[in-house]
Amino acid sequence: MDAAAPDPLQPPAAPPSAPAREVELKLELAPADWKRLARHPLLKAALAAAPKAKRTEATYFDTPDGRLRAQGVSLRIRRTGSARIQTAKAGGKLAAALFDRAEIETPAVGDAPDLAVFAGTPLAPLFAKRKVRERLVPAFGVSVRRRTLAITDGGFAAEMVVDEGTVRAGERTEPVCEIELELRAGGPADLFAFARRIAEIVPARLGFRTKADRGFALAAGEGPRVVKKIEVALDPAMTAGAAFQAIARACLAQLVANEQALRDLRAPGAIHQSRVALRRLRAAISLFKSVVEDERRRAVSAELKWMANALGDARDLDVQIATVVEPMRAAHPDDADLAHLAAVFAARRDAASAQAREASTSERYRLMLIDTAAWIEAGAWLAGENPVRDASVSDFARRLLKKRRKRIARDGADLSTLDPETRHELRIEVKKLRYAVEFFETAFAAKEGKKAARVRGRRHAEMLGRLETLQEDLGALNDLAVGARMEALFDPADEALARGFAKLARPDAAEAGAEHLASARKALAKLGKATPFWTRAEEG
Repeated sequence: MDAAAPDPLQPPAAPPSAPAREVELKLELAPADWKRLARHPLLKAALAAAPKAKRTEATYFDTPDGRLRAQGVSLRIRRTGSARIQTAKAGGKLAAALFDRAEIETPAVGDAPDLAVFAGTPLAPLFAKRKVRERLVPAFGVSVRRRTLAITDGGFAAEMVVDEGTVRAGERTEPVCEIELELRAGGPADLFAFARRIAEIVPARLGFRTKADRGFALAAGEGPRVVKKIEVALDPAMTAGAAFQAIARACLAQLVANEQALRDLRAPGAIHQSRVALRRLRAAISLFKSVVEDERRRAVSAELKWMANALGDARDLDVQIATVVEPMRAAHPDDADLAHLAAVFAARRDAASAQAREASTSERYRLMLIDTAAWIEAGAWLAGENPVRDASVSDFARRLLKKRRKRIARDGADLSTLDPETRHELRIEVKKLRYAVEFFETAFAAKEGKKAARVRGRRHAEMLGRLETLQEDLGALNDLAVGARMEALFDPADEALARGFAKLARPDAAEAGAEHLASARKALAKLGKATPFWTRAEEG
């Protein structure tokens, strides 16, 4: 059995050469929309001066058990005419559609990969493994018609590559039409501004998926998936500003990753995880307020809130149906009033889900994604002096976590006397602290030994667990309050529905509320006593 593979992006002590870096912004669109865009005056001059489109054929390789994919590595040989180029791309940080990936590219002689070229590079340890080296086989192919345009506008210049074609894995195929923009002159804000102009002309969408992502999924027979949070590993040497960007990119990536499931699967999980991504991103903007404050912050957050609200009704109805309506219906399958109530809830949920999907395909949403990405990558908050932004993430996180925990202890001191609305506000603060604890898990790990790392990990898990328990109890109390108000949203003249609601009412609601309240108070007390994971392992 092979030993655990080192991180393929971790360079050796003295690599003979560093791989080139690729930075690009990607948009996805339908082939018909590209044809419409190509006729627009925006691209008239660039298309007239562009060379003739070229047909490229690429074969991607992996082991039968997907070892390259598991390591976030793609390896391909691309043929354009008689020329062959071998390219390996490794991992890469998510950068709100700005892809920044380690890339190693060399001429290829035949149709089989030449692994000798990786000697002395960050990918050498991966391709030196016998179970990788000896088992590489073609996994899928990509055939595209590629056009390359030179875009210029004053001081802004970019290369625009348009790929239109097909991804094929065995008998499975999937169309692909992408625009990749690479900055040549100017700043990232110029690149996003040009992308926005494209998205205003045709329904182009911010894209994260690479052709390798598409092909690997196609080869595995995977359909649209519901994607949970994307983990972020922060370097303690990062500035607070760089840490915010890393966190925000991951949140935006999760949101975009769930778009296809939201549109195609109509799965409750897609709505929920899309809302989670939006909540996490809005929480990050709130937590980093002193870092990212500028004239656009409120507008960006407001648009994210708009989308979260567009998904909210469907999610609330999903929760009520799953936790209250369906269990009661299952317990009384012959009750006509409950059957009618379940049908009304299902119809309302379907209508709310349709509205959520409509919002996710709207121009407002598409432009919101580009504008949010532009603000994350090139917002005014990055300009000028800001000692808080430029401080180390560990110093920033330590102060923020301490302050947030103290605030929750203060606001929750008289938990039993809080009205439902104030209690809900406390729940939001708890959720923000939980997100902060997740975000900053790796922000304090510099130069730790194994024992200190274990201690910190245990403290982190303990605090996260107590926050999750507290959030669950406060959430259950909120669900009881929402359930009590739910009847007011339906037709009061529907007598059968009214009888159904009467039967739906939980006779133990007061008792359940008291239990959750007691549990929440206990969790608050434990949270206050938990040893902070942001202190040194030897500190108390």
